[in-house]
Amino acid sequence: RLVNGVNFGLMLALAAIGLSLVYGTTGISNFAHGEMVTFGALIALLFAVGLSLPLLVAVPLAVIVSGAFGYAMDAGLWRPLRRRGLGVVQLMIVSIGLSLALRYIFQMFVGGGTLQLPNPLSGVIPLPGSIVLTWMDLVSMLISVVVIIIFALWLTRSRIGRATRAVSDNPSLAAASGIDVDGIVRIVWILAAALAGLSGVLWAYFRPGIKWDMGTSILLLLFAAVVLGGLGTALGALVGSLIVGILVETTSLFGVPDDLKYVGALVVLILILLFRPQGILGRKERVG
Repeated sequence: RLVNGVNFGLMLALAAIGLSLVYGTTGISNFAHGEMVTFGALIALLFAVGLSLPLLVAVPLAVIVSGAFGYAMDAGLWRPLRRRGLGVVQLMIVSIGLSLALRYIFQMFVGGGTLQLPNPLSGVIPLPGSIVLTWMDLVSMLISVVVIIIFALWLTRSRIGRATRAVSDNPSLAAASGIDVDGIVRIVWILAAALAGLSGVLWAYFRPGIKWDMGTSILLLLFAAVVLGGLGTALGALVGSLIVGILVETTSLFGVPDDLKYVGALVVLILILLFRPQGILGRKERVG
């Protein structure tokens, strides 16, 4: 259960990091982020099954198309709304409507059943004790770790990454310092969508299967991970995701039914926020 929890947490982290950065740079709680997860899985299905492309080609293409989808959403929807001066609450309501629209568009194209991606690594790794780990689980964890490390290096070492952190910390001060805030926000949307798309592919193997509403099923867990780790912080999203993933997978050891296993993570979230409202790695907000 612990190994599965780490695997699940790393997969959640890919999507939660993007969700956290979008909140940090724009203030939007994007309720359509779950559909961005579903979109990545569906595009991978289109390339791998519909066009019969090799999985090593289909998955990178799905991530690229997911990034392009994030660019299109920002250019066509979010940027015009920001320029009109819509408040955070209005933008949140728009994201809820977008989530519903995308969800049922997906259902129109793929139906209500469960579809499967090809799995060339279905064998089980011989491990001691009762640990059961497939080769796909191992590859999934390795991909997640490598992508998170690359993203962390980009965020801390590159010029655009440092500018992203500056915009997340204080957009007004970043703009006054000469940083192109709109350009940084555009890059954040592209990266958030690409990471969500990759997370969707890995989630399709973890579930297993692809459904039209698969992203919605983990949306609250993504928000729980972001809030638990600290709003707007990428490292906090990673820590929160690992905690949520492990909690979700280990609750079954205590007799919690599968239908209620997500509730345990939300209960822990509430308990931690009672003692640390800013989250594990978040900062206290100034009041006054």
